[in-house]
Formats: sequence, C-alpha cells, structure tokens
Amino acid sequence: MRGNSRNLFDDNDVEGKSTLLEEKTTDEDEEITTIVNWSGTHSVDVLDKNYYEPESIADLEKIVAKCDKEGKSIRPVGSALSPNAISFNGNGMVSLSNLDRVIKIDKENMTVTVEAGARVSQVIDALREHGLTLPNLASIAEQQMGGFTQIGAHGTGANIPPVDEFVTSIKIVTPARGTVELTPSDGEMFNMAKVGLGCLGVVGEITMQVIPAHNLLEHTYVLSRSEAKEQLNGLLKKHKHIRYMWIPYQDVVVVVTNDPEDENSSNMVEESKKGKQDIDASKPLKELLKELSKHTTTPLTDDSLKGIGFGELRDKLLAFDALDGDHVTKVNESEALFWKQSEGYQIKPSDQLLQFDCGGQQWVFEVCFPTGNYEENSGHDMQFMTNLLQKIESQKIPAHAPIEQRWSASSSSSMSPAHGPKEGLHCWVGIIMYLPSDDETERNEITKRFQGQYCDLVREVGLSFGIVSHWGKLEMPISGQNFLLLRKSMASRYPLQAFNASRLYYDPNNILGNDLLDLVLGKPM
Repeated sequence: MRGNSRNLFDDNDVEGKSTLLEEKTTDEDEEITTIVNWSGTHSVDVLDKNYYEPESIADLEKIVAKCDKEGKSIRPVGSALSPNAISFNGNGMVSLSNLDRVIKIDKENMTVTVEAGARVSQVIDALREHGLTLPNLASIAEQQMGGFTQIGAHGTGANIPPVDEFVTSIKIVTPARGTVELTPSDGEMFNMAKVGLGCLGVVGEITMQVIPAHNLLEHTYVLSRSEAKEQLNGLLKKHKHIRYMWIPYQDVVVVVTNDPEDENSSNMVEESKKGKQDIDASKPLKELLKELSKHTTTPLTDDSLKGIGFGELRDKLLAFDALDGDHVTKVNESEALFWKQSEGYQIKPSDQLLQFDCGGQQWVFEVCFPTGNYEENSGHDMQFMTNLLQKIESQKIPAHAPIEQRWSASSSSSMSPAHGPKEGLHCWVGIIMYLPSDDETERNEITKRFQGQYCDLVREVGLSFGIVSHWGKLEMPISGQNFLLLRKSMASRYPLQAFNASRLYYDPNNILGNDLLDLVLGKPM
C-alpha cells in the first residue's frame, strides 16, 4: 500500500515531534505499519492491506461499504494526537489524511466547509486570507478537523463552548446507511453525531462557524494559591480566555489571560518589557541542571545549555529521577521561578496565542465537571483543586508541573464532557507525567505510577464532583473497582443507551469501534 515510511503529521510540526509509521515485515511476508501516537504512549500494528487512505469521498464510501460487507474493522484515525490513542484499532483503520480540501469559505454566512482530513492549522491559514479564523482552538493545531470535533476538543473561556458547538453541518459515511448529512434540523441525531467519537460514521466533511480574525493581548503572571482562588470569579468574567497552571509543592499559580487587542495594548507590552532585556528566565532551570550534573560523566555548562528551550530543560531535569518526590519538588521550584521571571504581555494573532507548548512526550489525564453557571460559579472548580493538591502533597506523589485548569461553556453535543444547559460553566483539569527518558524500564515505571496511583487519586477526588474524562485522554483504570466506577460515571453523565442505539442504526456490525470504546460504552445494542 505504501512503499516508504511516513508520518501522520509533518516532522517539523509541534517542535519536531511526530507520529511515526514504520513499515515492518511479518513472518508471512505481509507488510505491516506500526503507528505511534504523538505522546509516545501507545502504538498499534496494522497490516497494510487493512490500512486505508482514500483519495476521495467516493473512495471512502467504497471502502466503508466493502469492510461492512466483509465484517472487517475500519476505525477512523486522524493525526493520532490523542494521548490515549482513541483512534487505534489493530484490525483495521482508515486515514483521512488525503481528504484535506478546504471546500468553501462563506463570508456571508460566516462558515467554512472542509474535508475531515484537513488540519486545523491548514484551515486557519486558508481563513486568514479572508480575514477570518476559528472561534477557539485546543492547545495544538495539528489535529485533523474530523478528530478535532469528534472528541469534543476545547480551548478555554468561561463563555466559549468546546469546538463541536460551532459545527453547523456534518457529513458521515456510515456502514449501514451510506453517506448521511446531518444539520441542526435533525435534532438529537445531529447533537449525537457532533461528538460521535468516530462510532456513527467516518466523518467526510464538516461545516463550522468562523469569526473575524483578530489579535489577542496575552498576559502571563503569577499568583499565590489563595489569590488565585479569591480572584477567580472576577477573572472568568473579565477575560475572554483564561487558564491556570498550578505548580505542585509550590505556592504558585501561573495565570494566562487572552483578550482582544485595544488601543492600550501596545503600551502595556512595552511597559512589561522594561528592565527585563537582560533577564534569562530559564536561569533557575539551568543552574539546577549544572548542579545535578556536576558529578556525572558529562557535566553541563552554560555553553552546552545555550539555545535549549524551557520544555527541553524541564525534561533534562526530570530525567535525573522523574519519580522521586523530593527531586520533582526541586524541579517544580525551578519552574515556578521561571514563570515569575516570565511575567509580561505580548500581542499576536489569536490562532498563535491559543496554541501553546505542551512539552515533551507525556502521559496526560484530563477530566471535566460542571461548576455552576457563568453568572454564579458553584465553587466546585476551586474545591476540586484544593482537594487534589492536598492529596498529592500529603501522599508525596511526584506530580510534574503544571496541573492545568481551563474553563468552557456548555456544549449541546450529547456525548461532550461539557454537555449541559446553555448557561452552564464547566471546568477542565489535566494532570501530567513526562517521559523524559528513552529507557523502556524507566518509561514503564513512570507509566505504572501515573496510571495507577496518580490517576486513581484524581478519580477518587473527582467522585463527588461528577467528573468524566476528556475523550482523547481517557485511560482504562488498572483496578476492577475503578473500572466499575468508570462505567457508573459514564452511565450517569451520558445517554449511553441512545448513543449505542445510534451506533446500532448506523454501524450494526460495529466495524468503526475499538476495544477501548466497547469496554467504556458497551457495544451497539
């Protein structure tokens, strides 16, 4: 099917990290492809004959119909950016990477229609020529538009819903019903399909709302934990976009706000630069690295550390002992100092500032829960963080920084983690552990600690808040008890019976699913 190794996204994207496809040969001389997700946490082997790359919607329709007739799996895969590899199925997959056209930009109705394989960054570039942009972004813009919407990606902003809420039309290629176009006039089926997890049909085309392109003024500054809690409700209403980054074991919360540029913005940027021209914000990390490497075979120096960015410096520090609580505390302290030295303002186009560096290879677990409404926050967001940090620090968990907290408005999509009343407010919290080493033993130890103690702790704290996981970051619990709790939370938050009935209607042979979704959701029925 393919003569050469290739990537699901460009090698230069996301600081050079890529999703690898490596060709191998089986004992029976059948070529297979190994796909590794962006964060390096999951991989899957697929026989080339079961890995499809249609060149057109007509090709896709033929492939889906053929696989359904033969009862063969054909799980849709985008850029494989999801940390949990929700798009993987070793029995068969279909990539939409060749279906990447921007079909129509409608300035009168403020919409864009694209093929599902178009990358978010590609769509943004096309819109920019027309003075338009997408209403919100997740942290990375290399998702394909199909995956971007199907897992309910979100940005941040108390008055801004997840990206699926901006979908106005969706065309899916279904195994049992052919190609179906759904719009708001289709009611609940449309709301079900917007975050369909690739289970109702392979998304072929999407139409989304767009907004005028604009610059944002970004303000980064540091608060204490008590200040962050006290000021939150005012900040949520004051700023269009806001996120908190909590630093475990440090009385530091990094605040990042983004608001439309105005006539005072340039002056604020210039004022924030005064006296900082010669400050190296990364110096605390470099000094700790030099100290830790003194007695190694290759001590680090200022020259050897020159030009290394913040994320790589943090990885180098964590690599000394990513699971030692005392060491991680020192690394987090140096990170806190970095952010204190990085306070200030900057102005850039919204599509540049709403993306940010996610760091190196990593495990991520992100949860979402309701926290009142825009007018009256219930306070669950701050209580959750208080409880979580208290448990982390009392149990000496080696919690890497940051713990990121974002907010969104509700989504009308039935399977969105932020589904709720229109005026609802939802909080998203993500924990992280980096994988700074290539040593398999070390990576396995980090994985075991993260998926066990750390994720279990988040689930324990979240029980009383009604948490559910971001679909792209949902990992299977290790213990049977936590698996039962996961199924219980899914049943309480989502219309699983209706969703599985929709799966049965569109995909009665369940060729679009995978083991993870079947375990979490149950099979179509």
